[in-house]
Amino acid sequence: MAKFQLNILGCGSATPARHLPTSQIIDFRDKLFMIDCGEGAQLAMRRMRLKFSRLNHIFLSHLHGDHCFGLPGLLSTLALHQKEGLVTIHTFKEGAEIFGKILDFFCRDTSFEIKFNIIDENSGIIYEDDALTIETFPLYHRV
Repeated sequence: MAKFQLNILGCGSATPARHLPTSQIIDFRDKLFMIDCGEGAQLAMRRMRLKFSRLNHIFLSHLHGDHCFGLPGLLSTLALHQKEGLVTIHTFKEGAEIFGKILDFFCRDTSFEIKFNIIDENSGIIYEDDALTIETFPLYHRV
């Protein structure tokens, strides 16, 4: 059976206290898939000995800060570690616009390619390979 492991990097709310803000990594067949990227995600990855080089997909569930403020720092760290290949950020149109500008400034000289996969606001498949399918569904979440 294929390895499928969930690593909780953070599970807290918008204010870091006892727990870091939201971020999880699924380790499936030696590929790492990040769900949300709250502040401190890269530190938690190091503590858990998750290899930056195996991270190729980052999924942002929604654009509240506690789910995405760690993204620029993480991508900058990946560049410092000379990560290679492609990192796909699955986000909404607004997220691609906002993070595109931030990354153009802070991460313009990366050793890897950054691609945005725009998530349709309605439900649908956003990632699929021969063994894994990832689908979205509408989220009703207060500010």
